[in-house]
This record gives sequence, C-alpha cells and structure tokens, in this order.
Amino acid sequence: MPLPLAAIVLGLAAALVYAFRLWAFPYGRCIWCRGDGIRGGTYCRRCDGSGRRVRLGRRIHDRLRREYRNGIR
Repeated sequence: MPLPLAAIVLGLAAALVYAFRLWAFPYGRCIWCRGDGIRGGTYCRRCDGSGRRVRLGRRIHDRLRREYRNGIR
C-alpha cells in the first residue's frame, strides 16, 4: 500500500473513532474547575457545578445538525 493511501486510511479511521467517541461520550471534564464542580469556593459558572461540559466536537456536530434541520424547512 503506498504511503499516501495508508495515511488517508489512517486519517479516516481516526475520524471514525473520534466520531464514535463523541456519540458515546458527549461530555468531558470542565477545564475551569477540573471536574470538581467547585472553583474559588463556589460552584463553577462554566459547568453549573456539574464538573462536565459538552465537548467541542459535539457542539460543532449539534450546530451543523441544527442548521441542516432549519434549512430544509
């Protein structure tokens, strides 16, 4: 298998794994409170004290899906 073709296949496989992880685990740890839910003695405002936030890739996916749905109406 030539090198460029192998790189393309590897890139597609990595993209599929990332898409599966976004589907299976849409939330990640909050970077502001490091998943504790408390920052500076009070609840973290970024994650509302849950310690979990929606991942960037999932936010992009949701935005594209919403734009597609609103565009076909």
